[in-house]
Amino acid sequence: MDPQASALARLKLRGTVPIFPLPDLVFFPHAALPLHIFEPRYRLMVADALRGDRMIAMALFRPGWERGYDGNPDLFPLACAGLIEEEVRLPGGRFNIRLRGLARVEIRSFVQESPYRIGAVRVLEDRNEQDGPLVQEEKRRLLSFCAGLLQEVSGRSAQPFSPDSEVPFAAAVNTLCQSLVMKTTTKMQLLGMDDVVERCRALVTVLEERWREIAFIEADGDAPSGPDVH
Repeated sequence: MDPQASALARLKLRGTVPIFPLPDLVFFPHAALPLHIFEPRYRLMVADALRGDRMIAMALFRPGWERGYDGNPDLFPLACAGLIEEEVRLPGGRFNIRLRGLARVEIRSFVQESPYRIGAVRVLEDRNEQDGPLVQEEKRRLLSFCAGLLQEVSGRSAQPFSPDSEVPFAAAVNTLCQSLVMKTTTKMQLLGMDDVVERCRALVTVLEERWREIAFIEADGDAPSGPDVH
C-alpha cells in the first residue's frame, strides 16, 4: 500500500487529526501545499506529527477570526487532511513542509483545544475520483479549456500550450481549484462538492468567466482613445 493510501486508512480508522487553521487558504485532496511553520503552537503540531503519522488537516477560519486569534476562533467544519511528504527543519524550531492532500473531512468536534486543536473528523468520500470512461470527456474539456486560456493570456503568437494529459483527473481538477486566484467562498463551494465531475464543471464555469473578463479588458484596451473622430 502506498504512503497516501496507508495514511488515509489510518485516518479513517482513528478518526482524529490535528487541525491547522488559516484565514485565506482552502486545501484540496491530491494537491500539494508548501508551508512555512513558524508559530510556536504549530511548530509543536508539526513536530508531533512528524514523530507520529505525519498527518495534519488544513481548515479555514470563519469571518471575525481576528478578534480571537490567540485563542481558538470558529472554523468552517469542512477541511482537508494532508500527509507531510517532505520537511526541512530550520533554526529556532521552524519548519518548511510540503503537504499532500489526502481527503476532505468534516470536523465534528474537538478532542483537544490546547496547545493546538485536534479534531474528531469524518472522512468525506469523493465520487468519480478515478480516471475512466465516465470522466474522460470532462478531463479532455478541462485540459483543452486551460490550454486555450493560457494561450490567450500568453499571446496568440506564443508557443501552443499542451497540458499534461497523464495527470490524474482528480489531481488536475483539485490542483487548479487550489491554485487559481478566486474568492475563498468560491473555493469552499468547490471543496464542498462531493463529485469531482461536478467540481470540474463548476471550475470550467469559473474559468469561462475569467476568460470573458480577459476578453473584455483586452477589448477595452483596444478601443480608440482621445477625441472622437466622425
